[in-house]
Amino acid sequence: MKPVLSKIPTRWLLVLAALMVLIGAALTVHSLLREYQLIVDGQSMQVKAVAFTPSQLLSRVGYEPAEQDRISPAADHFQLFLNGTVRLVRARPVVISTPQGEIKLMSTERIPANLLAEAGLRLFPQDRVLWNGEPINPAKALPAGQALVLQFVPARQLALQLDGQPQLIYTQAHTLGQALAQAGIAPAAEDALSLAPDTWLEDGQTVTLERARPVTVIASSGNVQGLSSGRTVAEALADLGLLPQNLDRTIPAEDEPLPEDGTVQLIRSSEDIILTVEETAYSNTYQEDPNAELDTISVLVPGQKGYVVTRSRVRIENGAEISRQTEGPWKASDPVDGVLGRGSKVVIRTEVVDGETIEYWRKVSVYATSYHPSEFTNGAITRSGLPLTRGIIAVSAAWYPGMEFQPVFVPGYGRAIIADSGGGFSDRYWIDLGYDDENYIGWHSWTTLYFLTPVPAYIPLVLP
Repeated sequence: MKPVLSKIPTRWLLVLAALMVLIGAALTVHSLLREYQLIVDGQSMQVKAVAFTPSQLLSRVGYEPAEQDRISPAADHFQLFLNGTVRLVRARPVVISTPQGEIKLMSTERIPANLLAEAGLRLFPQDRVLWNGEPINPAKALPAGQALVLQFVPARQLALQLDGQPQLIYTQAHTLGQALAQAGIAPAAEDALSLAPDTWLEDGQTVTLERARPVTVIASSGNVQGLSSGRTVAEALADLGLLPQNLDRTIPAEDEPLPEDGTVQLIRSSEDIILTVEETAYSNTYQEDPNAELDTISVLVPGQKGYVVTRSRVRIENGAEISRQTEGPWKASDPVDGVLGRGSKVVIRTEVVDGETIEYWRKVSVYATSYHPSEFTNGAITRSGLPLTRGIIAVSAAWYPGMEFQPVFVPGYGRAIIADSGGGFSDRYWIDLGYDDENYIGWHSWTTLYFLTPVPAYIPLVLP
């Protein structure tokens, strides 16, 4: 028996074969047809398709991936049976506005901090990112798909030296005071801030803040306490208004750091120069001066004393002498002898004494005694040979030779002549007033002796 197929015409066999191929192909396609979850920019959809790569799957639904798009799994990753989920994040245009200008890029990134990193911008604390004019959290993802316009507002960086310790402050504040307040730093009035609090900040500015600490200054007038931000002893003393003067010194020294306990000793110091002067006497010589009145002394050549000087340097601290250095003695000058003139010019004057007008050319202060004839056993004959009576006076033996018979006047006694001499007193000028026994008056007192005209030929310049 011949096969059944042999009875079928060839052309029907060809049709039958083609139909069988189509049925096989259809069965094959049906076996490869699968349902996928396609997530595009966060939006999920269900897709039935035959695809061996994510790119084929995206093409089936009309998506043509761009180079910057992000596809997971990879766009050309071939699999006979793809995973059930394919993700597509399409790149979108991003404009980032900065103080230096705009930065444009295409990116699939949704987190602002990462977008800034792609643009080469480093995000520091207190930097701000704005979206649609409002501050946003730079670590929080933004919606996908739509174009983005971001504004980057960098914080100002402030380099603060706080008590010698460096720290960085990032701030959006405009002034130094605002920046410090935002950082929780409140300078006290005694603190030392290198810039005023209202200083307008610039990026990268450096500021120094020294906190004040207690300072005790031990001084002779009493301890002084206060606050100072000074780093050295001199700065601390200046803050307390106790600047050392002249030779004052401090412990520690002014240029040394302020001690940890803030204690400084201020020693008020001074140095006195004491000059001890010893005089060297000079001598005078005398000569007659015809232009000077009798019994007066004129200076013809002034004498000058010599001086010997000893210098002592005395150091005083807090009111007490602590050292003394003596230099010398050394001769400052030699004495210079002087020349005095003894007046020899006779000047005749008149004067009313005891109601009587007298004319005299010399008067001398003398100590007067008195005597009378009965005191003597030889009859009281004077040196001149005249008998002792009222009107005769005696002078010292040194005076007598040049004054014999000189007319004189004594207040309270009257006119007389010098006609006798006696022993007198060695320490004073002396006269002895003669009396008769009947009218004797005892004298022991100082008086004035007037030498009356006429002027004698011989006049001693100096009374012996």
